[in-house]
Amino acid sequence: MQPAFLTIETFALTIPLLSIFGGIAIAIVAMIMSGRKKELVHKERLIALEKGIDLPAEPRKNKRESYLSNRTGGLVMSMIGLTLTIALWTVAGSVGGVWGLIPLGIGVGLLISSTLEKKEVEREKNDEQNV
Repeated sequence: MQPAFLTIETFALTIPLLSIFGGIAIAIVAMIMSGRKKELVHKERLIALEKGIDLPAEPRKNKRESYLSNRTGGLVMSMIGLTLTIALWTVAGSVGGVWGLIPLGIGVGLLISSTLEKKEVEREKNDEQNV
């Protein structure tokens, strides 16, 4: 015989609770690890200053152009929207399929934004070269 608290409903409730708490735990661990990494870099710089050694150059991070991120997000969102539209259209008809147009519209908007921003960045680079 099962204990009273181990019902199917309680078990079904534990799945979303564990996923929520797991996500929060992952975020907390990531923040702690980031803080430790910054602390180690800081200690390294302090030790170098105390010993009179030249400070090591900070590694340059190549920043990805924002229009590339918009393009990636736009493509992913457009595909999700298209797939959702087709799936809902087949299951629920045209009334349900319309809901898939929302993520599709967001994806297309991101793609348009990416195209416009890329043109603007290229125009600024050309202006800098001409000066």
